[in-house]
Amino acid sequence: MRRIFCVFFVAIAGLAFLAAAADSEPADVPLATRTLYAPGHFGNSYECLGEREYRDLLVEWRDWGFNEYADWYDTIDCADPFSDPHNNMGRALWNIKKRNFKTAQLLGLPCVLVVTPNHVFLDQLNADYAATKKDRIFGQLVCPSTEGGRNVILANYRNWFQDLARAGVQLHAISAAPYDYGGCACDDCQPWILTFAKLCREIHAIAEESHPGVEMRFIGWWWSEEEHRLFADWADAEAPGWVRSMALHILYGEDHVSDVPLPQGCERQAFVHIGYADEAQPKDVYAHLGPVIAADRLQRTIAALEAQGCTGWMAYSEGVYDDVNKALLAGLSTKAFADPNGVLRAYAARYLDAREGMPDAWAAWLYPWGRPYVVDTETAAAAYKNVGPALPSQNWRLEQWRLKLELMKLNTAIVAETEWTDVRLAAVESFWATRERLLRDVYGLGPQRHILANEFSPVPWRQSWENHIAASASSTTAISHEQ
Repeated sequence: MRRIFCVFFVAIAGLAFLAAAADSEPADVPLATRTLYAPGHFGNSYECLGEREYRDLLVEWRDWGFNEYADWYDTIDCADPFSDPHNNMGRALWNIKKRNFKTAQLLGLPCVLVVTPNHVFLDQLNADYAATKKDRIFGQLVCPSTEGGRNVILANYRNWFQDLARAGVQLHAISAAPYDYGGCACDDCQPWILTFAKLCREIHAIAEESHPGVEMRFIGWWWSEEEHRLFADWADAEAPGWVRSMALHILYGEDHVSDVPLPQGCERQAFVHIGYADEAQPKDVYAHLGPVIAADRLQRTIAALEAQGCTGWMAYSEGVYDDVNKALLAGLSTKAFADPNGVLRAYAARYLDAREGMPDAWAAWLYPWGRPYVVDTETAAAAYKNVGPALPSQNWRLEQWRLKLELMKLNTAIVAETEWTDVRLAAVESFWATRERLLRDVYGLGPQRHILANEFSPVPWRQSWENHIAASASSTTAISHEQ
């Protein structure tokens, strides 16, 4: 995170406080498995952070209560680095995976590789064994019901598992997802969920060759209830005891998992999205409007998962902007804190300002941002003068919230207007400039891709602004031609 990240190296006393909280975890904590799923892709933090930056962040998140680390090798836009050493992007991203896994392992965090089996490299796509796409099915996909497609898939995983082992990484588990990216809608692959399950069995067998004892888990992202039923019936008949756990999908805006059938002996867990605020709509997600907080949603989620008998969760994260949510989810799940305010006070004392009364003031300031569109930005700005520093800070955690306040003030001003006046256009320019400062100066990111890119911004005026800019450009071009 460039210059702002340099102050991350903080007092040992603070680390000792969090470590003591982790060590004192009650023996009967229901949510015992707490996995940080940090896929490095799309230009997010996990793809861009340096080795030492990442190590120090993982120490913090471990001490808040995370006890496993997971990553996914997203092959989108990459050629196979195992077929040609000059396939630079694929190799660079794979090397980052290995480095981060080794770092997590050294910190005592068991490593989990997430797999989406038939999503392959660009140079492995072939018309003879291309997957059939529709509905939920997209990506760089090959059909596993063809000999060529299956050979490509299995060769990839053999390369990955063997190379991780050579690097000294011993996987604790692999966790498989059938969609986003993945799937095939051809007749031979129907029902897809069973083709996927059988393919995963082959992949797991390959993994055990170099990672003996590796667990087989699944992620329930986008599964239908019927797919869960088919999978459970198949697993009980064909692979009893094979499925260790299922991280079930929680729909946007909800706080519980569905009551779907699972294979016998399979632990019920949850896939918790920590990258958005308290509400699904209007959207505050993926740092488009700065850091996010979901104190109410995560508290409800933990209570719901405990009531449903879940044994753990996998927290889906797309960058450091959800740092507060990491503390909330892990701190509440370990029972180190009784409520979100307790977490926020500890977070503020640890990272923002430990002076008397300031942790309480910070907790009160942070909490309402779970519903950012109803925050009165003028009131929040006045309150910030009491909690924030008078001068720009070198503390990235604090600076990201200062810039969120600025983004939301600008958004409020832009939404208040209906015509594209010079004043409104200037506010938009300031909005994008502020977001650029957040991404470059605070988060230290490069090109943002897919869901993280500006074209996915949830601000309601974006399309109208783009239309206005395009129309203005067309008008200018027409006038130029006439002259």
